[in-house]
Amino acid sequence: MSDSKVHLLVRYEDDAAIADCLDAKLNEELSIQSWGDELYALIENCAKERVIVNFQNVKFMSSSALRVLITANNKAKTKRVALFLCRIDDNILEVFKITKLDSLFK
Repeated sequence: MSDSKVHLLVRYEDDAAIADCLDAKLNEELSIQSWGDELYALIENCAKERVIVNFQNVKFMSSSALRVLITANNKAKTKRVALFLCRIDDNILEVFKITKLDSLFK
């Protein structure tokens, strides 16, 4: 079961779908599951070459959210969609570097 809140605001520009994360914290399992479902659906149904996930509003991300991103990256590769992450908070980016996830994502 997932919550009914919208977690991604998607807009389309040129060859990209840009998904703005609306949550400041990605740390509650139910919200992360819904956020992941939205992201997976975007990738699955995307007619664009790129999906850009904008993390400008996100100040905290749990390890469960990182797992969602890894799964999303795998789904994007299968669909031949380039997945990009942008505007990641410095503290979260540090976690990406420590876990070596910075080399997995563009």
